[in-house]
Order: sequence, then structure tokens, then C-alpha cells
Amino acid sequence: MDTKQILTFKIAAETLNFTRTARQLHFAQSSVTAQIQALERELGHALFERLGKKIKLTESGLQFKGYADQIVQLTREAEAKLTDTPPTLTIGVTESQCTYRLPQLLKKYTRHHPKAELIVKPVNFDAEVCEGIMDGSIDLGWMMGTHHSASLIIEKDLIDEPMVLVAAPETMLGNVSAISANDLNGQTFLLTSKGCTYRVLFEAALAKQQIIAGTIMEFVTVEAIKQCAIAGIGLAFLPEITVRAEIEKGLLAKLNWQAAPESISTYLAWHKGKRLTENIRFFIDSALAMYGKDHVSVHPEK
Repeated sequence: MDTKQILTFKIAAETLNFTRTARQLHFAQSSVTAQIQALERELGHALFERLGKKIKLTESGLQFKGYADQIVQLTREAEAKLTDTPPTLTIGVTESQCTYRLPQLLKKYTRHHPKAELIVKPVNFDAEVCEGIMDGSIDLGWMMGTHHSASLIIEKDLIDEPMVLVAAPETMLGNVSAISANDLNGQTFLLTSKGCTYRVLFEAALAKQQIIAGTIMEFVTVEAIKQCAIAGIGLAFLPEITVRAEIEKGLLAKLNWQAAPESISTYLAWHKGKRLTENIRFFIDSALAMYGKDHVSVHPEK
């Protein structure tokens, strides 16, 4: 039993004429007859009496019509409800990318999908994004750092994010033309939480140069790190885009340490089994067009 058969029965029960039913539903009359017969076989009851060219409902047909009316009505209500349901998109993204990369992209997305439900989940670690992608709580992850080897995650490269080491201009290193490893020994470093991609990258560079920090101060937000660096409390290693304005205003100075990691990769990621609805495909394409290395549309060919 399917909704097409039930709708055909409903119309036939109202018109009591298979020819008119076929015309109303744009079916061949033989199709109407076949659907009614299939429904009768499945129910195990005759729904119509055939009296020559005329038909009438049997007692079973009269009883079933009430159910058929309800089924058709509920189906139409469900279809209308689903049609009116706005598309959703949940993005997992680090603070720096959320603050400095996403706004222009979200502006484009919301213009194209003004009724869409959008949830942006700021995260500190890529592992959180991966977990969300795998359990379905995150549709798309905006990731930084090393690509993941999980076979169920699809990744598309975005830009390499330039990184900088900064300090307040009035500090001891603020005006040094070239920073040596010895200059950094014993310094105070203002860093993001342990496990953060660019903290891991920076600490690996320090270890490689055998640099021992005097003090490490850990912060949850980039903004807190910036303000402490501006206050002269210590040195910060951050995405260049997060401190560009402060450098231009002279509030922070970019330190010339040749061993500092120059950039960190960024990419979009989603579950291999994720159904890419039109709004999600639009976001991916827009992100790749705006920030992608090699833009390849995820829209299916038309």
C-alpha cells in the first residue's frame, strides 16, 4: 500500500468513476484500475462494486474512505511542513577563523539563504571538530593544521594562514632587527590552550631551537592574548590576520625570528556520508571561491 494508491482510491470514491479519476490524476484508466485492484488485494477486501459501467463503494470501501481521507490529509500536511522547514547548517570553527575569516562568507551565505538556520560553534581544538563531524553534530568543520587520516572525512584545502610572532614595540625585543634563539630564552610567551594547533606548532619550533621559555601564560581567547601582548606582558604567536590592525597602528611589532613557522594550513572538512543539501553545497563552494587554493565545485554537474 502506498500513498499513490490511497490517493487514487480517495478520488475514485469521490467521483465513483474510474475515467474521471484517471483524468483528474493524469493517469491512464488502466493504471487506476490496476492500483485499485492492488489495494483491494493487499487489504483483502473489495472496495468497489462494479455494476456494469457504474461503480459504488462497498461497506469496506465506505469504512476505508475515512482512513484514506486522513492519510491523504496528513501526507499533504507533512509535505507542506517539510517544504516550509528552513535549511540548517552547523559549522565548527576556531576563534581566529570565526572572527576574521567567516564574517564575509556568512554575509554571502545569509544573503543567498536568508531563512536558513545557522549555528556557528567556536572550538579550541580540531579534535572537537572531528568528533562533531563523526557524530553528526557538526555539518562542516573549518580546520587548521595537519590533515586527518580518517577515511570517513572529506577535506578541501583553503588558504595557508600566515603566522607571526609579535610583541609590544616598547619591549626589549620590539625593535630588534633579527631575533636569535638566545633572545627568546627566558621570555614570557602568551599562548592559546594546550593542544591548540598553532601552539603545538610554535612549541615544536621552540624545542627544535632548544629555546626554554621563562614563563608560559595560557589563555582561552585570542583577544586576551593580544591585549596582554599590547600591554607588554609577553610575546604572542598568532595568525597574522588577528593582529594586522594592531601592527598597522603601531600597538604591536612583528618580530623577525627566522625559525618561526611561516604559516599553517586551513581546510574545510565534512563526513563522507554527509548529505550535502543545496545550502551546504553553496557554503562550501563560496568558501572555496573566497579562500580556496584550487577551487573545485562540489555542485553536481547539471
